[in-house]
Amino acid sequence: MDLFADPYAYMTPRLKSLVLWEKPTVSGGVLASSLALVLSCRWVSLLNVACAAFVFGISASFVYVNGLLVFNRITNKSAARPLEKYYSRSAEFLHLEADRLHRRVDYVTDGLNIVLTELAKVVLVEDNKRSLKFIGIFYAIWTLRTWFSTTTLLSLILVSLFAAPRLYLDNQTLIDAHVAKTNDLVQAHVGKGRQVAQEQWSSVYNKAEQFAKDKGILKKAPLKTE
Repeated sequence: MDLFADPYAYMTPRLKSLVLWEKPTVSGGVLASSLALVLSCRWVSLLNVACAAFVFGISASFVYVNGLLVFNRITNKSAARPLEKYYSRSAEFLHLEADRLHRRVDYVTDGLNIVLTELAKVVLVEDNKRSLKFIGIFYAIWTLRTWFSTTTLLSLILVSLFAAPRLYLDNQTLIDAHVAKTNDLVQAHVGKGRQVAQEQWSSVYNKAEQFAKDKGILKKAPLKTE
């Protein structure tokens, strides 16, 4: 199956629901938070943010737990270790279920294998049109990268991911008509270009052949006489 024959075939129902805006509030929230995360990378390092969160979080817990322990000792109050009741509950939220993890890993692996297989077909030129299409796509991304920063480009991709599917479904007939018309024009220009190239090549080849014969590089074919 062609990866691009059905763009929704490899999407989970949740992802498909997000990009098609079946729940506008959820899709808008995910898009806004994703854009905020991408744009924040311009000024803030995510690694620094994660490390700072752990430093302040662990420090606050450390001060709270040991402060209560010291207070209980001073007041001769017997009590369980602070936050002890959350130890057992943490397993419910933090521990991973093996079966669920295996399913997720298998899903990601299958998706990566599909992408890598299709990419190999493109690189090894299984189909000329598809390889040319990807040359155009990657060249466009390469060109856009010189115009925009990486964060801006990622932001545009995110917005397109959420906007394009919904716009296409709402205007499918009109878009398909314009795409078909554009494709016909491109095919016509490609056909004319191929014809011109063949004519130019034939002309150059004939001139080169005649030049070689005139200089004695090639022997002239004897005239046929009956």
